[in-house]
Amino acid sequence: MNDTLNETRKQQVLTMYRQIDELDLLFTKYFTELNEFELSYQQEQMLLLFKRQETWTTTEIATKMSISKSAVSQVLKVLEQRDFVVREKNPENLRESFIRLGPNGLAYSKQIDAIEERLAEEMFSVLEDDEMKMINRSLALMIQKFK
Repeated sequence: MNDTLNETRKQQVLTMYRQIDELDLLFTKYFTELNEFELSYQQEQMLLLFKRQETWTTTEIATKMSISKSAVSQVLKVLEQRDFVVREKNPENLRESFIRLGPNGLAYSKQIDAIEERLAEEMFSVLEDDEMKMINRSLALMIQKFK
């Protein structure tokens, strides 16, 4: 009995994972207008960090993305050359820089905001408040588990 219950739950988790993956693929069509920025996946992921907080250090980015500081520096170098980010020396520790969005990074972020707004409006027509709360609670629990 317990093995059957565990197998059923495992199948439910796999189904949920596949649905999240499918949803991610469907959302891709909304984000195609971002192609004009010609960013790599890693560059996009790094810029998305600035939706969470305004200023980062190389060490913080490396920790959050689970990549080396060297890899972060390489990506940041390209983003900085293309005006997506700017670096400012930390006046209290000159060996450290604060990284913020530059003009192109701000434009990219603004475009993401507009896309997310359109997605949110479409979700209003599909999900009831209690369904959205349940989904958000479930996603928050999963995120917490994998942190």
